Amino acid sequence: MLQLTFITHSITQSEATALANTLQSLLGPTTTLLSITPYSKFPDSYSLHLETMVPLDNPAAVIHQAIMLADQIVSPWLTYYDSDLEKIELIYNDSDQTQKRHLAFAQIRWGQINY
Repeated sequence: MLQLTFITHSITQSEATALANTLQSLLGPTTTLLSITPYSKFPDSYSLHLETMVPLDNPAAVIHQAIMLADQIVSPWLTYYDSDLEKIELIYNDSDQTQKRHLAFAQIRWGQINY
């Protein structure tokens, strides 16, 4: 299972919900929205937590799928990989040079995907 966390900026609760729904639609029917909570570090920010199912029988395929899912949202992502534990962590930080794959994703300030 991939765990996804996104921190937004300068949006309302209803906009955060719409963003979460857009992410769910993009990531597919195996994606579950776990929570949307205010993020106290920044004003008008929310933390979105989702999980999506991936096949667990092939660690290389899981890692590839995590990277492919991440790239459908925003780009680029920093990648951290632990081959001993077969774990991957992807980190996104918004900047002037980042690419947003959907207009709604411009509201994403930071993202993390873990497996």
